[in-house]
Order: sequence, then structure tokens, then C-alpha cells
Amino acid sequence: MIKKYRRVIFLTGIVTLLPMLVGILFWSRLPEQMPIHYGVSGEVDGYSGRIFAVFGLPLFLLAVHLFCSFVTLLDPRQKNISSKMLTLVFWICPLASWFSAVLVYSTALGIRMDVLKAVDIFMAVLLLALGNYMPKCRQNYTVGIKLPWTLADPENWNRTHRLGGWLFVLAGLFWLLDIFIGIFWVPLAATFLAALIPCAYSLGLYLRRKE
Repeated sequence: MIKKYRRVIFLTGIVTLLPMLVGILFWSRLPEQMPIHYGVSGEVDGYSGRIFAVFGLPLFLLAVHLFCSFVTLLDPRQKNISSKMLTLVFWICPLASWFSAVLVYSTALGIRMDVLKAVDIFMAVLLLALGNYMPKCRQNYTVGIKLPWTLADPENWNRTHRLGGWLFVLAGLFWLLDIFIGIFWVPLAATFLAALIPCAYSLGLYLRRKE
């Protein structure tokens, strides 16, 4: 299975590392201390050396990307993962690498950017995609809401992921709404509930079935 997707893994790996080229091109204009973390207010609250910001972050995301890709492809039930969800697994780290690079380099070069709105857009796109693709996944060990009772019962898995899909889409819409209202804790709370409620619902289905 890995052999089938090796070109995709190679391509997405290159895309993940490409921000390093941007850093090299702007090397002389970048400060020695680079911003790498932002607080809930959108202000920089963490810095690192230029070498780590330019090379370390993409390499770290590449390692995460390769780990997630190989673990997913080695899943004994990999065929149950929808093709669109698999595509998302391949591309989430490359997109995160570029998203991080845009924030870090723009701040370092003095280009003004609304960090919170950028995060709103990125999270909205991610959650909307997850919410749409989640119900299409069947039982597997790497992608989805993997609880003992969802893995043991196909009906529990399907019902839980249908609910989770709707809730993730709703959470994504809250992130879009935050672009206009600017109350960061609201979409954060919506995302937390979108992850928690399906787990509780799944447990409820399991306990009801045991009675």
C-alpha cells in the first residue's frame, strides 16, 4: 500500500520543506530571533533562533507528516478510510507548514497580518473538511473517533461519526464567524464540544445496547 502512494508522500514531503527555501532567500533580512508562537491576543509570545525557525519547523512537520502517512497506510483497515480523508491526511502537514511559514516570515519581515483571522480561516477550512469527510470513513485504527465501543460495533462507529461530522462542520462555522466577532474562546469551546459530545454519545449508545 505504501508503494502505491510513494509519489504522493514524496510530493507532499517536498511541499512541507519548501518554506525553508523562502527562509534561505530572505535569510539576510530575517532577524536573529524569530517569532514562532502567538498568544490568544494574536501577539508574539515566543521566539527562537533563525536556524530553528527556518529549518527546524519544516523538518519537524515533515517528521509528523511521514509518521502520520505511514501509520495510516499500514492500518490493517486502511481500505475503510475514504479517499478524501486519506488525501487530507497527506496534505494537512504541508498546509500547516506553509501556514506557519506565512505567519512567521511576515511577522519577522515587519509585514502586518491579522494573526487571529488567519488562524480562524485555517481552522475553519480544516474542521469543515474533517466534518464533511468523517462520516464517509468506516472502522479503522488511525482516522476518526477511535473508542473501544466504536471499534467493536460498526453501527456505533457510523452513528458516532455522522454526529461528529455535523458537529465538526458547526465548529468550523464558528471559526468563520469569529472572523467578524473576534471572540476567540467561542470557536475554541465549540471545537472542544465537537470532540467531546460524539465520545459521550458513543458511550451512551454502548451502555444502552448492553442493557
